[in-house]
Amino acid sequence: MKKIVMLLVFSLLSVSAALAVKVTTLYQGVLPVSSQSAAERNQLASQALAQVLIKVSGNNDILNHPKVKARLDSAARLMQEFSYATGLPGETKPYLLQLNFDADGVNKILRDAGAPIWGQNRPLLLVWLENEAPRHPAEIIGADSGNRLPIWLKQATDRRGVPVIFPAMDMEDLAQVSVNDMVTMNVPKLMNAAKRYGSDAILIGRILQNPAGYETQWKLIMGNDQWGWNITGQTVPDILAAMADHVAETLAGRYATVITNTVQSNLTLKIIDVAQADDFVQVMNYIKHLTPVASVQLLQISGSDMLLRVSLRGTQESFVQALSVGQKLTPAGSSSEQTTLIYQWNH
Repeated sequence: MKKIVMLLVFSLLSVSAALAVKVTTLYQGVLPVSSQSAAERNQLASQALAQVLIKVSGNNDILNHPKVKARLDSAARLMQEFSYATGLPGETKPYLLQLNFDADGVNKILRDAGAPIWGQNRPLLLVWLENEAPRHPAEIIGADSGNRLPIWLKQATDRRGVPVIFPAMDMEDLAQVSVNDMVTMNVPKLMNAAKRYGSDAILIGRILQNPAGYETQWKLIMGNDQWGWNITGQTVPDILAAMADHVAETLAGRYATVITNTVQSNLTLKIIDVAQADDFVQVMNYIKHLTPVASVQLLQISGSDMLLRVSLRGTQESFVQALSVGQKLTPAGSSSEQTTLIYQWNH
């Protein structure tokens, strides 16, 4: 039997977090269970695989695809390892079953179905969340707030593979952001205050409790783009789950891409300002693990520049979109050849 491990459900990133996050649990399904029996584990394997397929595709309806639905029974063959964690306080089932699946096998299911794949490098969201309840002063929720909202929200976004952090709400934050800024959703002010956290986007949320339940307002801001949702419900976890679905599908619409089983095209990628010796290896590994990339070949190193040949199983557009996540590489000029891209390495 696998050793019981503690699951850090509320593993918030530090203030100095780098842009974008590699979601290491993308191919892991997590389900509450009553026991650690093999029978219960095998019975729930297909549900865990369903979770993973939704996370990787970014599409909540992916399970309705006939080719995907038919492969749910292969969960046991794709399962690589399992472990158990302590269940959350207040839950009726004492354990959380964690099932890890073969990434190549999961990706092949989606490729065979012609479904998009959203890679492990995903935008990091800073969450500005305000909570209002009867007989309780309005509060901006910080990383160390003494309530369950950050835990519930993190659960909801983890389920969809969306990495989030909360502000510290220390003296620096309090000097820049007020409850009124949250009420009015003062985007410029909140974006400015978010700079210290190195996030790719911000998610602004307001939760208002009333006799009928909860009313919530949400706004996602990434660069010059904004999306908004108003969600009502009887319980906060259900509302947060719906919000996470909206956010995940919005981001997947931008970053997920259809990948084929064969190479579609090749291009030459020139990377400049690769200053340190270790950076050359980091660049290769970074490019290699982008979703549309089939293979990477080093052609030349000249001073602090390197030239790569990149084979793609997706479009060049999807490759450029993947490069934009996290800003590890940023465009640096243009080439006279259409098949050559020039980028700067931001180490």
